[in-house]
Amino acid sequence: MSSFEENKLKHAKIEVVRAQVERFRKFYADYFHLEETVPMVEYFFETIYNLDGKEAWMHLALDTYQKVKGMMKESTRANLETLIELNNLTDHLDSEMAKLLVQRDWDGKKLSREEYDDLYKTFGHKEEREKQLEIVLHNLRTFYELAHKPISAYLIRPARFMASLLGVSLLFDSVEKAYNAVLPVSPEIFVSFIEQVERRESEYLQAAFQNGTGPREQSA
Repeated sequence: MSSFEENKLKHAKIEVVRAQVERFRKFYADYFHLEETVPMVEYFFETIYNLDGKEAWMHLALDTYQKVKGMMKESTRANLETLIELNNLTDHLDSEMAKLLVQRDWDGKKLSREEYDDLYKTFGHKEEREKQLEIVLHNLRTFYELAHKPISAYLIRPARFMASLLGVSLLFDSVEKAYNAVLPVSPEIFVSFIEQVERRESEYLQAAFQNGTGPREQSA
């Protein structure tokens, strides 16, 4: 692949992510403007898609973490692994959608909502999309439960110190940010939010893959 092609693919991926985040901001506009939920929705619907230091984060997830995971507390390890799984799956889907966008002779302009939806449907991969939603919902519930256990506040500092010793601070920072993002959210608002996410994302998937057949899958 030439440098020109690589650059176009990179920008196509950036545009796919931008259009996806824009959809989230429209679907969950109320929560992006409610003071106690802004950190939560920004983390789970923006930060996870635009992770700072993504290359370094992925390297730690694929290499260093595998060497030190046995030295971590089970709860910390489980939370990290669900974040890693979500990040890996999302990155894969975004990369493949970007390839399809380039194949469509994308002109570099911003995708409209209609163009993004059409790209999403044409790309397909129903089972992976359902898995992605399942992990998002699992992460939201898990981090909310963790953040609202009184003992958790006392465990964060030693966990952070251990992550530093093991060389996985960047990964642990993701866990801590998720923890802090859901901490201010009341149980009532969280329940209404999680119910809305499950309903709206399920409806979006159903519309994309109606009749159980799904759109055309991208060829290898």
